[in-house]
Amino acid sequence: MRKVTTVILFLLMLFVMQSIHAVDKAHLRWMRDKPMIDSIVINGNNSISNDDIRGRMYSKTESLWRKIKKDRRIRVQRETLNRDTLEIKYLYLTRGFINVQVGETFQPLDQFDIVKNENTGIVDTVPKAMLWVNIYEGIKYSYGKKTFSGTYPNQFYLPLLKLANKLETGKDANMIKLQQIIFEMKTEFANHGYPYSKIEYQIDTVTNEPDVDINFVVQADSLVKFGDIFISGIEIFPDNVAKRELKIKSGDLYSRKAIIESQKRLYESGYFTFSQLTQATPLNDRLNPDFQLKVREKKPKFVTATAGVGQSSVKDLQLDASLGAGKRDVNFTPIHFPKFSKASHRVSANADYSFSVGGDSRLIKHKYSLRYTSPWTVGLRMPLTLTAEWEPPIQSQLGDYRIRKWAFTAGTQKWFGDEIRTTAGVEYNNVKITGYGDNDVQEIREQEGISARRKLYTTFRLDSRDNIFIPRVGQLTELSVDIFGGFLGGEDNFYKVQLAWSTYQPVWPGWIYALRLKGGTAREYGVSKTVPIEERIYLGGANTIRGFTENTLGPLNEDSTAAGANYTFIINQEFRWKTVQFLNVFGDFFRNFPQWQSIFFDAGNGFENSAEIKFDNFALSYGTGIQIMSPAGPIRIDYARRIKTDRYPVDSRWHFTILYAF
Repeated sequence: MRKVTTVILFLLMLFVMQSIHAVDKAHLRWMRDKPMIDSIVINGNNSISNDDIRGRMYSKTESLWRKIKKDRRIRVQRETLNRDTLEIKYLYLTRGFINVQVGETFQPLDQFDIVKNENTGIVDTVPKAMLWVNIYEGIKYSYGKKTFSGTYPNQFYLPLLKLANKLETGKDANMIKLQQIIFEMKTEFANHGYPYSKIEYQIDTVTNEPDVDINFVVQADSLVKFGDIFISGIEIFPDNVAKRELKIKSGDLYSRKAIIESQKRLYESGYFTFSQLTQATPLNDRLNPDFQLKVREKKPKFVTATAGVGQSSVKDLQLDASLGAGKRDVNFTPIHFPKFSKASHRVSANADYSFSVGGDSRLIKHKYSLRYTSPWTVGLRMPLTLTAEWEPPIQSQLGDYRIRKWAFTAGTQKWFGDEIRTTAGVEYNNVKITGYGDNDVQEIREQEGISARRKLYTTFRLDSRDNIFIPRVGQLTELSVDIFGGFLGGEDNFYKVQLAWSTYQPVWPGWIYALRLKGGTAREYGVSKTVPIEERIYLGGANTIRGFTENTLGPLNEDSTAAGANYTFIINQEFRWKTVQFLNVFGDFFRNFPQWQSIFFDAGNGFENSAEIKFDNFALSYGTGIQIMSPAGPIRIDYARRIKTDRYPVDSRWHFTILYAF
């Protein structure tokens, strides 16, 4: 009897296994057909809406729009379940649901879609499926107190505390942000000699209290210093060309920031098409790791050629062409400056031509230039550029006379960290007009807009914005000073100073507040009686005071044309936000559509003298704009309406341009 029972149980088990195997094979065949997702059913979500979850999911139900664009997400794929689970968990983990659990299953439906195979042209049927999503949300937690334990130098306590305080007490316990903070903590250690540090967190979720305390367990490990640095790939240029760009040196404290900065500097140097700085293998000494720098050099000699056609400011079309050649590894050894030795200076020569195209086709301009660049100046990373330009005599398009020009410029720039850049230089030029009497020279200069002006200049720029095209946080400060004439000579003596400050900050989710204050002055000195009209400051238009034509604000001439200002002051305010991304139609079309909107208020004006700088004299405008974000920056259309004042009537204007006004 026992044997019979055993045989029956064995046969029953075999039958069940065969049935399961048959079901598995049938399910695999069904999955292999990539069924259409007919519907998505979500259960257990009490805190987050179905629309928000569906919008986050990888899976999408079939629709006409998704069929047209052949969206593969409307059919069951191998990765569908895993992708959905990750996306839904991400949504919950960023909102304080630390213990969220997600389960998904597909249920076959007795429905089919008729689909034509694009490769074979055969019409076939595709099964349909229903996606079931079961969610266990658990308790929603908020950040509580932050504490630290473990072994680490005292110098790191305050930086760690500053980072931990980004997890604001009372806010949703965002686990993704917590991981980001841990990464930033490890980076702090790695930038100060502790690349092997380990940081973990402890959270007590057994309690039913909504606020959870976080304890960071920190193990700094050992202090590490850089070992030897080996360079490969240098064949044309001297080794010093690569070595001088490295921020890491043997014996220095390990710094991840220095490694990244070194690779950035190598790319900026202009000598390499590829660079990679990595830890050498095998690792012989974990406390003094060696590093390997691999580079791929650019060719020492180069040739450039460009051409373009545009509307001429005088007549017909204008064809511009440029030819250039240069060398990157020019070396010499001055007696008094040995640091210039093996510095690989760059020398280039250019020839630029402009032709009128049409009824009067001829050469209207040709310029020849020679440029010398020293990437490092007397041992400092301050590129020095010297340029000499020569424009041979050529007949003007406006009259029967000839113009000859030559100029010399020298300039340098210096970066201080990643945010501060300064420049300084001198420009010296000379203009000679022949073919007219001396009494007519001044008239020709004004007609042609040319003069022999020489200047010293300097600029300062502090940029802490998170994005140059769409800044959400940060500030931008810009100062420029130009001094014309003086001991340099030239036809005019005047100076021009302009200062601008902008700030950006989020005011509520999705909204950005932007503010700019800008002012400037242009004043004559010495024997000069006035600032040349073309060198004065002009306001009005898409990037200064909207609602006015470009460069028409400020003092006016007798014929009501703009005369330019000696003093300017501007206030710009904007609110910027996304517009259609909340629309849950046409799949993700609107969710990913790069459209923004803004409202703005502009105030300011240009003045003849400082006594006129009063709010009563300001031009005021307000309006709204739409921006389409492109790889080259926002393309914007603004509609601005003037506010009536004693000086300006009500009016309106459209502005179309690229990039934000500030």
